[in-house]
Amino acid sequence: MIKILCCLQKFDCLYGPAWHCIVGTSFGSYVTHSSGCFLYFSIDKVHVLLFKTTVDPINIQH
Repeated sequence: MIKILCCLQKFDCLYGPAWHCIVGTSFGSYVTHSSGCFLYFSIDKVHVLLFKTTVDPINIQH
């Protein structure tokens, strides 16, 4: 789990915020991602889904 968090932090630093990661041996997904920011791969029987979503700034009025 710590390695995944380190990878997400690295992706956030290099490619901007809002990266998400799903890791497991059996899962389904339906995600909305930014164009060109979707990775899916398997190592042995472990599947990894890494994708980035759009971050909209929060408009806080005082």
